[in-house]
Amino acid sequence: MKTTLTYPEFVQLVERYKILPFSELIPDHPSLTAAAAGNAWHDGSGSDPWPWRVRIVQDGHAAYGKFIGTKASFVRVDLFPQVRVLLSQGKSAEERYEGGNMSQHAYLLYGIVKEAGSIDSRQLRKASGLTAKEQKKDYERALVELQNFGDIVIAGAQESDFEGGWSSMSFESADHWLGETLGRKEARTGDLAAAKTLVKEELEGVCTDKAMSYLIKKLRLK
Repeated sequence: MKTTLTYPEFVQLVERYKILPFSELIPDHPSLTAAAAGNAWHDGSGSDPWPWRVRIVQDGHAAYGKFIGTKASFVRVDLFPQVRVLLSQGKSAEERYEGGNMSQHAYLLYGIVKEAGSIDSRQLRKASGLTAKEQKKDYERALVELQNFGDIVIAGAQESDFEGGWSSMSFESADHWLGETLGRKEARTGDLAAAKTLVKEELEGVCTDKAMSYLIKKLRLK
């Protein structure tokens, strides 16, 4: 019989593994859905893991977003500034955009999120002007791109206006979340070599060989 995972145990998993996917993503590595397989999902109880993905961010334990590919992961908060450097290769959004390494839609969304501080996804899409049905994929791709670079984090969830509807995520720029929301002033460091060394050392102690090989490739740790 599968045991029920508690919220403190989930936080401990993130503390231990540093990077913990929401669902299966990293080979030979735990995830929230696997660890909480014995829980009752979406039942609104205290053991429902679904709200934890936002709670852990609001409690300041971890960053949450699609930092690796198109699936969401949790990154321990004290490691996140260095992971950001790896994701962005030490370059700001402005530098990447001017160098042709950031799409126009992503740069547009980043400017809106940065100005707003925190913004709901529905409001963000409206403010971006990408509201036509045929622009939905452009909007979603730009959001994933920003998370892949570590420019923004998922910071909350706005409940649906109707029963049974999915919640809408809210976003903050990573700088705002770290510096303003959490009050952590070490929000960014541009030393790419130092970030590689630190992150690799942190992960090697807890990752299997398969997981480490995957993360070395995805985070460009070589």
